[in-house]
Amino acid sequence: MRLFRFFSGFGLAVTCLLLLLILTWLSTLEQPAKGLYEVQKRYYDAEAWYVVPELDWLPKINGKPVSLPLPGAYLVSAVLFVNLFLGGILRIRKGWKNIGVIISHFSMISLLIAGFVSHHYSKEGIMAVYQGDTSDFAQSYTEYTIEVAEIVNGEKEKPYVLPTEHLKNLGADQSRVFEIPELGIELNVSGWMRNSARVKVDKDDAGKDVIEVDGWALQWLKTNPTEELNLAGCHVDVFVEGDQDKTARLVLHGGDPNACTITVDGKIYGLRLMREIWPMPFQVRLDESIGEYYPGTRKPSTFQSDITRIADGSEQAFRIKMNEPMRYGGYTLYQARWEDSGDRPMSGFAIVKNPSDQWPKYSLYISILGLTIHFGMKLGGFVGKSSKTKNKEVSSDQATA
Repeated sequence: MRLFRFFSGFGLAVTCLLLLLILTWLSTLEQPAKGLYEVQKRYYDAEAWYVVPELDWLPKINGKPVSLPLPGAYLVSAVLFVNLFLGGILRIRKGWKNIGVIISHFSMISLLIAGFVSHHYSKEGIMAVYQGDTSDFAQSYTEYTIEVAEIVNGEKEKPYVLPTEHLKNLGADQSRVFEIPELGIELNVSGWMRNSARVKVDKDDAGKDVIEVDGWALQWLKTNPTEELNLAGCHVDVFVEGDQDKTARLVLHGGDPNACTITVDGKIYGLRLMREIWPMPFQVRLDESIGEYYPGTRKPSTFQSDITRIADGSEQAFRIKMNEPMRYGGYTLYQARWEDSGDRPMSGFAIVKNPSDQWPKYSLYISILGLTIHFGMKLGGFVGKSSKTKNKEVSSDQATA
């Protein structure tokens, strides 16, 4: 019962809300220096049990900011969810007088569920289309994958893609083996670099810390705060399945648009490190890309796109503007970029697949309903009580008279 009272108590709810306020404030201050992706990972990721703020104005010891570790926002949100469910749904007194409060608590719970679903099941990418062209795929902003395909008569056969989640957690000193039974080969991925450059080196310059392949090697670079500007790199050792003797070693780099080819048992394979691609259930044809730059700059001041969505054998025209996206089949397309190089303008659409996309809006409506009922009942009770008090005073004055 003590545990129940603690986790359902009002004090715990206030503490969680204050912590979320502080975490949001600190992460916003860190974002300009470290980038949105890095800050989200440090403060809001499910694996971030705690976070140590890193801000220049904090006191320093030996050049490092001194600050107290705070619980991660994911953990705080999970505790708040338990608190709202136990205190706002189970423990609260049931009855018509509290119906508005119960509805409001339910809306907050649904908002936290929406955040959980979005965190674990949403995908974000970018679709770049030149005016007059058609596209049916999106590319991840941040996540890389390795594509492996057999080359037959100069044409790429069905590609095999390594799982992104098994690559992004690799460290520079870690390796992971991927088996591809369909192709009869195994890949040992190592030396993962989140941001790197592919440089030309001499064999004599290569040592134990520099892996050289055909005169090329990877150079580690400092992580860019803008995550989509980072170019990953790694080394890949190729084995014939069941054979421990290495067939070839490759240096893969995210900035290389061409595949590295190897020959295994007379078959040619192409390997390429690329940002994760996922297909759309529809096509987008860019009919017209309209925009303007600020005078004397290459920074867009305004932009919009007229598109045609092609799906299920039918076409439908849309105009996408800032804060006016197109929604279809669980996907949302936002106008995110615009460029005009002089040949053909290009529009970049941020594509988000989020099962809980509209849940926060519905949660807000539910909260408004609950608070309106609650304060309406309180107002009605206050007016009724004031009216009765006034009538009693009038009756008392009349009796005295």
